Amino acid sequence: MQYSCKWNLPTMDNWQTNILTIVGNIILMCGRQVGKSEIMSKKLADFLLNNPKMHIMIVSGVERQASGLYNKTLRYIEASYPGELKKGKDKPLRTCFKLKNGSILRTEPVGLDGSGARQHTLNGVVFEEMQLIPEDAFGAITPMLLTTGGFIWMLGTAWSTEGYVYDRLSDPDFQVFRINSEEVAELRPEPQRTLMLKHLEKERERLGEAIYGQEYLAIPSEKIRQIFPDRLIAKCQSLKRRDRIRQENTHVCGVDPAGLGEDEGAITILDTERDIAEQVDFFITEKLMTTQTTDKIILLDEKYDFKKIYVDDGGVGFGVLSELMNDDRTRYKTIAMSNATRKINKNGERKNTGTDKNEYYLNLLRMMERGKIRLLDDAEIRESLKSCKFEYHETTKKMLITSTYNHPVESLIRAAWACESKDLNLTVHSIKV
Repeated sequence: MQYSCKWNLPTMDNWQTNILTIVGNIILMCGRQVGKSEIMSKKLADFLLNNPKMHIMIVSGVERQASGLYNKTLRYIEASYPGELKKGKDKPLRTCFKLKNGSILRTEPVGLDGSGARQHTLNGVVFEEMQLIPEDAFGAITPMLLTTGGFIWMLGTAWSTEGYVYDRLSDPDFQVFRINSEEVAELRPEPQRTLMLKHLEKERERLGEAIYGQEYLAIPSEKIRQIFPDRLIAKCQSLKRRDRIRQENTHVCGVDPAGLGEDEGAITILDTERDIAEQVDFFITEKLMTTQTTDKIILLDEKYDFKKIYVDDGGVGFGVLSELMNDDRTRYKTIAMSNATRKINKNGERKNTGTDKNEYYLNLLRMMERGKIRLLDDAEIRESLKSCKFEYHETTKKMLITSTYNHPVESLIRAAWACESKDLNLTVHSIKV
């Protein structure tokens, strides 16, 4: 019997049909939103069902990425062939499921050097978001295929013109597919075609040619570089979470609010008591309304007694900012820090500060390079820092900074700005007369 899971979408693009027939090592370098994860999850489900006793692992920089592809693959099998999944003590888990034919799919985050995923002997490895995996991890994971002659599937967007992924583009052992978002959009039925093309036109204008080429046309660019190099990230990520709050120390908070209960947000807390700032905690906020985000910040303030709370007031963040400024407990310590050059004071007045997002990022970079900040050894922070890249716009010559996962670093750059904005630290006392 030949297994083939039912396709979840109304239509399948020609390139997706082609991918299903390929055997061996694959590099799938795609523009954004073309259906990469959907087709690879079906391909992975079909492979596991049709090939007994295979041990396959999905790896990525963080568990969240790998689990997305893992969950889609599991859903394909549950929808089409639920009876092939093992039950009881071998029932599907959050990071591993087993089939009755002996095949196994698991998912692991790789860490900085691949140590998080190197204890297995495998028949295949799927690198999800390949461009964000640390270079050292590839060398640690690929030997796991040595005794089995297993395959490597690499998925993601284009990146720089160096490193393991770029070298594989000219490797004859790999079949390379470059999927262009514009070409995909042209072949989609209406109204999806028009909507996609309008979005792409706006993105080209916003991002500039080089970054747009990476994100949507699958073209690596030597003009684009990471803001925070891998080795610098590894050097700075040296801390574990503290077992207690040092309430006698000075703490600041950086907030990148989530959007309307659907988006992710992030909160970073720094201890700035000494010359070297230390990240003591970090939270990803998911599906929180603005009032819930505000409540969480106030609860944290009760524990840490923040000197300053820096909030991204753009979009829905303005709601969080307004609530904090209307609360007597946080009114005089809350500061608006949007990605635009404006500031909102406690009276609700908007003023031009002359500071934009680039300065926030470059301040954090300087602090990291000079050893003025130490960060938590956290995979979400690592991925966010690695995803930050820049180029100079060909016309305006202005630095353009983009990120595919910016929430953690957006909260971090705001908290780190406290070390740059050295105020007089004045305290007002009342004297009874």
